[in-house]
Amino acid sequence: GCIPLGQDGSAVGEFGGWFCPCHGSHYDTSGRIRRGPAPRNLDIPPYTLGDDLQLVIGT
Repeated sequence: GCIPLGQDGSAVGEFGGWFCPCHGSHYDTSGRIRRGPAPRNLDIPPYTLGDDLQLVIGT
């Protein structure tokens, strides 16, 4: 799927991150564009820190 459009980013890309097969862009593990036509980095999803200091994404 297309990561910038909010679809599954399960494809493994270069730089240890993700690959968007729709546009050919590669992102690192922080969601920064590293290669390809993507015009910007990936959005940071909402998150909180749990009581045990575990990162909870999508809250």
